[in-house]
Amino acid sequence: MSISGYQSDNTQGGDLQNSRNSVTTHQILPEHLSSILTHSPSFNTYTLVNENLLIAKDIRLSPNTPELEIGDWLVSLPAPLIDEGTHTGTLFSIGGNPFFYSIDIDGRVTISGTFVNDQDELILNINPYIIETPIRFKTFGSPF
Repeated sequence: MSISGYQSDNTQGGDLQNSRNSVTTHQILPEHLSSILTHSPSFNTYTLVNENLLIAKDIRLSPNTPELEIGDWLVSLPAPLIDEGTHTGTLFSIGGNPFFYSIDIDGRVTISGTFVNDQDELILNINPYIIETPIRFKTFGSPF
């Protein structure tokens, strides 16, 4: 997947005040995170640039169960604007194990891999993408 964008500055006379970007930080809410992962309010944040470009900022995932192997829908992020199939990538845990992720058109993040131990941590550093506005999520416990 590639990211492209265009920001028009439709001002006359070169007034750059109107072309500033907006940046807001959001937290992943407990209903957007599987119960098999640890949720920490001080982490699990992402940034929205100009209200529609999602950039993962500090999404840290740790196992919350004795089972260290995961492979399911585990996180909900805002739904991507364009259906280009699934967004995929490879990540590594702090312990060095590989994890694979995919994000579907509804923003459901499926992650598969095995944590080294219960203290291992996966930083979900995904590729930025343009989100649908108004923001749409799939929450855990709701119908698919």
